[in-house]
Amino acid sequence: MGKSIIFGEKKEKIEYINRIGVYGIAFNNDGKIALIKTSGGYFLPGGGIENSESHRMCLHREFMEETGYEISIGKYIGKASLYHITKTYQYMNGTGCFYIVKLKEKVSDNIEKDHELLWKEPKECVENLFLKHQAWAISKACKNV
Repeated sequence: MGKSIIFGEKKEKIEYINRIGVYGIAFNNDGKIALIKTSGGYFLPGGGIENSESHRMCLHREFMEETGYEISIGKYIGKASLYHITKTYQYMNGTGCFYIVKLKEKVSDNIEKDHELLWKEPKECVENLFLKHQAWAISKACKNV
């Protein structure tokens, strides 16, 4: 899946938690992008791979949990990682694999009740996303649409 773009700085002698996630960039008919708002900030829909999930399985599960929507998965955008400290003071190396997705049918309420689906202009997304590698993916996706 190609080389990963790296954001943040890896500090020496620090043990990082490595986490691989898969995230979807969904555009609506007005060109706005789906974001998830939580108490921790704004994020792309998606999340960490569980057990031996494929990227596709992870994206379908995460979109159902966070939005209640079924999706179709389109073009692969790329991979990027971010070295950062979480709000709980854990050192994290989060690697995201990013795809263009389309929301199909809303089939249930989102399972994660603290997650609110919002639609934002691409520039607003890039400015407000909590994680820099997700902002990079949106910028790249907008050039490829």
